[in-house]
Amino acid sequence: MADPLIVLQERESVGAALCVVEEGKNGAKDRDDIKVHDVVNLDGDLITETLLKRLQWNMTGIKGGLRGQEATDLLLDINTAGTQVSVSGDRKSASYSLKKQCRPQQPERFQMFPQALSTRSFPLGQHYWEVEGSKSGLWVVGVAYASIERGSEHSCLGYNDRSWGLCRWDNNTYTVRHDSKITNLLDVPSSTRIRIWLDKEAGSLSFYELSEPIRHLHTFTATFTEPLHAAFGVWRENSWVRINS
Repeated sequence: MADPLIVLQERESVGAALCVVEEGKNGAKDRDDIKVHDVVNLDGDLITETLLKRLQWNMTGIKGGLRGQEATDLLLDINTAGTQVSVSGDRKSASYSLKKQCRPQQPERFQMFPQALSTRSFPLGQHYWEVEGSKSGLWVVGVAYASIERGSEHSCLGYNDRSWGLCRWDNNTYTVRHDSKITNLLDVPSSTRIRIWLDKEAGSLSFYELSEPIRHLHTFTATFTEPLHAAFGVWRENSWVRINS
């Protein structure tokens, strides 16, 4: 079966839609007026109403802020930051530090990897945030449960069943990782800005590159059983990420 999100993006690019766009005295209908009960056949398979609702959220979401949706305001939790993570004063930026930061040891702190979580968690709902990263180095963005291990080799983002991440490598490639399963993406990075969409109840985590045009990179589907935190890793010299929302 074709990836329905990719199919819908391709249809939008040539002006097609899931339902007829009517012109009237009030102008064209907004994408929000798409009827989720209008079922579309993709390669002989039917998209369910639930999936259509999820696709509607993704397609309107990447256009930014429809229905008054605003980016989620996030701050880095310095109490989780590894000692090789330098956190900016406004707690919006994390960068790799050759010199270890003087921070007290505590259970929340990542001990083995230069990573950090957000102070805010997402127990429910639909959220998005935007980040920008360095062109060099190696960095990762994604989400993790608060229950992710902090002091073992299994605490690395994407190398356990409690975190999901998109990595940008210094050889100008992307990978996605969850539970030690690594997928190499064919997309060559053309922007350092990423939008991350989370639909907690639907079990959907999507990554978009904020290039021209916006590109869908990958979507994880999972049953999220705990509140999630935004997660960040800066794993090599000259790596940094900044929260732009």
